[in-house]
Amino acid sequence: MKKFNLVLAVAASMFAATVFAQNTTNKWYIGVGMHAVDHTSARGVFDGFFDTKDYSIVPPLSKLTVARSIAKNFAVDLQASIGNVDNNRLGGSTPESGLAFKDEFFILAGLGLRWTPLSETSWFDPYLRVGANYHKYAYDGYEISETNPKYSWDHGATKGGTAGANGALLEAKFSGQNNNFIVNGGVGINFWFTKNFGLNIESQYNWAPGATRDYIDFFQHSASIIFKFGNSDRDKDGILDKDDKCPDVWGLAQFQGCPDTDGDGITDAEDQCPTVAGPIENHGCPWGDRDNDGVTDNIDKCPDVAGPAENQGCPWPDRDGDGVLDKDDRCPDTPGLAKFKGCPDTDGDGIPDPDDKCPNEAGPIENHGCPVTYKTVTEALQDITFEFNSAKLTAESLDKVKTAASFLNSSSLAGQNAYVDGYTDKSGSAAYNLKLSKQRAQSVTDALVENGVAKDRLTARGFGKTNFLCTDADVKAGKYTEDVCNQINRRVEVAPRTLTVQKTVEVKSSKKK
Repeated sequence: MKKFNLVLAVAASMFAATVFAQNTTNKWYIGVGMHAVDHTSARGVFDGFFDTKDYSIVPPLSKLTVARSIAKNFAVDLQASIGNVDNNRLGGSTPESGLAFKDEFFILAGLGLRWTPLSETSWFDPYLRVGANYHKYAYDGYEISETNPKYSWDHGATKGGTAGANGALLEAKFSGQNNNFIVNGGVGINFWFTKNFGLNIESQYNWAPGATRDYIDFFQHSASIIFKFGNSDRDKDGILDKDDKCPDVWGLAQFQGCPDTDGDGITDAEDQCPTVAGPIENHGCPWGDRDNDGVTDNIDKCPDVAGPAENQGCPWPDRDGDGVLDKDDRCPDTPGLAKFKGCPDTDGDGIPDPDDKCPNEAGPIENHGCPVTYKTVTEALQDITFEFNSAKLTAESLDKVKTAASFLNSSSLAGQNAYVDGYTDKSGSAAYNLKLSKQRAQSVTDALVENGVAKDRLTARGFGKTNFLCTDADVKAGKYTEDVCNQINRRVEVAPRTLTVQKTVEVKSSKKK
């Protein structure tokens, strides 16, 4: 037995050193102690639970525990108990009168889950535990059945005896085996004498769910010395990293581990002069703050004029005097308006000059701040398309018509009357193209009206295949392909309704006469 405990002590020491070396930043603890086994009280705490004379006590270094915290109130552990244990479960002194095992080899090892209701920093640390274990004990070859009030016992060839004959065996028969699965649950308390050293007391009930009777079940009590690891102190200032606001710099407990190099009562992080002592009203510097801007005179570029620390104690300038500080002024050398970040809007069209292509002439944002002309409207309608052999506008052309309508309603053209003129390419008969061009011009006119242009301002006209912008000469010269040339000629233009046109109409009327 002494040799066994010596071997276990060496193994426990080696394992503890390994755990400490590999997990200095984790919340581990290890416990080494003794345990006692009580088979006689297996049917409850009122069945001789406190009768210690029935305990089978294994001396120190017979139980090893390694535990690790996994959450605020939970931990997992690995426990192993070993020793030579008696089992006088049925109180007999001979095999025929009950179980009477002496100094049989005992192993109990497994994993458990703990729950503790108190803070992990408390010196009094109670917990509840449940676990699953492997259990080895020399029950193999034993059979017991109840024939009230006596027992029949058969230890078979394993123990070299003969079977007893105390009556017929009932169904409630116990057949022993050496290896058993054990489920256990119980309570424990850790008493922490220091942050890392304490005493553990634990009591658990162990149940063999695979056995037909409770003869294997037992209580186990233990007492262990425990050592906690996992609260490192990287800067060696005596303040654990979890409580240290400056874990990598040596500091003072009064500042939660942060340093005060000049000893003026202000931590270095909050001290504008960390190496020279100074009062707190000077932010830790011996120098004053004449302009009271929070920047001490030794680092204030403008010590007599208040200014923000981000500008080294100087006020932000406003070179153009428009009330917008240079740091926020998009046009710092030209007076402007705050809503345009300090930039001017010379023509008052709501577009700041840097973004206005015509800064001295008012115009809508759709035309980049430039005034609208009929050319602008015509350019907006450039490349509109119609369905094949039809006057119906394609869906992709509707946005272009919408833009053209906004131009016609702009201040530049508001109230003015206009012609909407349609043209075709050279293919097809003149009569057909004249009709198609008028229909397409009317289609665009209707769309403009739908987008807010007054109907009486617009007159649709068709010119068929006339007034070509691209000619056969352009195609022969290689300036355009035939298809591109035709596309250029198929167009809709917007022109002002003028007296010249009215005169032309009068001439045509006179000719008819």
